[in-house]
Amino acid sequence: MQQIPDWSQGDLYLRENAPELLPFLEKYGPCTLLPKEEAQHFEVLLTGIAAQQLPPETSVSIMDRLRALTGTPVMPGKLLEQTDADLASCGLTSLKVSYMKEFARAVLTGEVDLAAWEDLPDSQLLKKLKAVKGLGQWTLEMFMLLCLCRPDILPGDDFLLKKQVQILYGLDTVPKRGDLIRRTERWRPWRSLAVWYLWQEAAARETKQGSK
Repeated sequence: MQQIPDWSQGDLYLRENAPELLPFLEKYGPCTLLPKEEAQHFEVLLTGIAAQQLPPETSVSIMDRLRALTGTPVMPGKLLEQTDADLASCGLTSLKVSYMKEFARAVLTGEVDLAAWEDLPDSQLLKKLKAVKGLGQWTLEMFMLLCLCRPDILPGDDFLLKKQVQILYGLDTVPKRGDLIRRTERWRPWRSLAVWYLWQEAAARETKQGSK
């Protein structure tokens, strides 16, 4: 059963253990992040397959066309009713079409059971999801953080997060994944919450720069 984290407890923890984040807690709290409905999980992961190596606006257009074809949210059965040519017409490569159909079949047969996996620890869930072709580490970490609201997820390859950590600690360069994990260790077990606050700051910074 999917649980909503008590973000207020996370705020208390970060206030005591990560004082460098205090300005963001004061400015953007409390966290408003909520888990998505279970019916949306398949589509969210499908979006991850569609978005691989594409700019965001392109993947958004692809998913819009896919929803127009199958309905909203996109469900495994409806996806499999489409021909490869139909799916390719949405802007998908033949490889991505193959990945999507393989994923849909696995969900329908129970080989991939997203609902049953919800209670697994983070490491085990990540291992299970990695078996789905076309889903990378970043996509899965973002799914676990934004869709499932797992409280201690660090998307270590997220450039926006790494850029904010560079600014936060006054680093000369954007930290690599290993350095990012090390520097954010004190945020455990509420790294998702800390990441959310840094994303709010990044969005505010971008808005401010865009208005100049």
